[in-house]
Amino acid sequence: MLPTRLSVRLAWTVVGAMAALACGFADVFRPAGPESVTIIYVGDSVLHRDSTVPFSVAVEAGGTPLERPRLTMWSSDPSVFDLTAGRDSLAAKSIGAATLMIRLESSIVTDSAPTLAQSIKVRP
Repeated sequence: MLPTRLSVRLAWTVVGAMAALACGFADVFRPAGPESVTIIYVGDSVLHRDSTVPFSVAVEAGGTPLERPRLTMWSSDPSVFDLTAGRDSLAAKSIGAATLMIRLESSIVTDSAPTLAQSIKVRP
């Protein structure tokens, strides 16, 4: 049988190790790497000519929503639709189809710039 002091030390060591693991101590030794990034377009994908339609973009890194992500957005064909000055709405100009490109600008989240290509159609 173990002496009392040795068994108490062993018990405290086990409790301390369990507490460290429960607090995420293992994350300290996890290798650093890029987070998985998801860009989600929230809005209409079919617009009516001469209309302005609001939209929003949600960005998640590793499953956690990013607050105020820095985004670069553009239309593949500005003659079909373009972004308004506030960059929060799409202005449909002529009948056709084009792609809304959305790119996250952040070197902290990932090693390459994640991009979303959302197809947008403009109808009469």
